[in-house]
Amino acid sequence: MSTVVAAYGTGYLRTTITREDDGSHRWTRRPGPDRGGEIRAPHPALRSAVASIPEGRVALTLPEPSGDGGVTYRTRRFRSVAFLFLAPPPDGTDPRPLIEDTLTEAARTLARLHAVPVPGVELPDVPTGVRRLLGWLRGGTGPRGAAELHRRAGRVLGRERLGLVESWCAESGGRRVLLHGAPGHGVLLPGGELLIGEDLAAGPPEFDLGWLVGELVEFGHAGPPDAPYGRADHDSFIETLLDAYPAPLDLAAVGRVALLRFLTHTRDYASFMGWHDMLDGYLTVLADVIDAAAEGRLLREASRR
Repeated sequence: MSTVVAAYGTGYLRTTITREDDGSHRWTRRPGPDRGGEIRAPHPALRSAVASIPEGRVALTLPEPSGDGGVTYRTRRFRSVAFLFLAPPPDGTDPRPLIEDTLTEAARTLARLHAVPVPGVELPDVPTGVRRLLGWLRGGTGPRGAAELHRRAGRVLGRERLGLVESWCAESGGRRVLLHGAPGHGVLLPGGELLIGEDLAAGPPEFDLGWLVGELVEFGHAGPPDAPYGRADHDSFIETLLDAYPAPLDLAAVGRVALLRFLTHTRDYASFMGWHDMLDGYLTVLADVIDAAAEGRLLREASRR
């Protein structure tokens, strides 16, 4: 008999986590009402490619179809790293060592993924999240507060910045590797798993690193004032992540992707949760982050590379 231990969602994605009798957990991810399509498990050739990767201390966990337009992951854990960023453990222990260890091992796992030959199946060059952002940049498309955010972004960010961001959405230079496509702290489970399969793509490795870094940039620049970690802490986490990746990276490119992640989350919040006045503050912060990314200095102080 399974027990629901967590359930949450937006207009784009609904997640239910259940505990099974054997102590394992199932993460079932279903499309929200605004998604406009089901969540598909990966092509068999992609499953084989991911499954062939030597397992490290952060394993890549693939899903199975859930039978209701979604997918289900069988895992050993029910909390994500994102949870640790927002609320400390109830027992009062500092999760920083666990976060740092998980980020280190996640970087190494992504490097192993990037080293696998890209399977000969169709893969998008622009991952799902960036495609959503690109559609919004070009026409303000999206439900709920998407249009309002687009109007305000035009005033706060200006056409020049928005045009620059749009050009970054189409960047595909550098090596073409197998990408996770949306590696976030919400699907990174502390101590050992990274859920993968819904957004697989092909492109430069800087994309996956930048997507993870972008959430840390967002937490550091615009996180809740009562969050357990501040700007300097998140800069330190960025350094931990990037320094653990065992291959050269174009930090300027990582910074541009990090900005795309930050702006995509802002767009998604307005679209799938609704307009909130805090988004005005996000846009003000994003103006500075875009400028820093454009000048290649967003990550200059956050990594020793």
